Amino acid sequence: MLRVVVRGETYFACEICGLIYETAELASSCESWCRAHGSCNVEIASHAVGSIRRAGLRISGPRP
Repeated sequence: MLRVVVRGETYFACEICGLIYETAELASSCESWCRAHGSCNVEIASHAVGSIRRAGLRISGPRP
């Protein structure tokens, strides 16, 4: 799991798919699912607040 800080706010990202979550628990659940199944779980992914594109670790998501 990656810790991501954006504008002073801390988020957590799945190291497998790059989805970003507000809680470490959701990021951990996503990472476990991705590792075990080789895909994302729609229910877990629905809680994502953004994503990291691995090349250059660019962050995407809603803009304020």
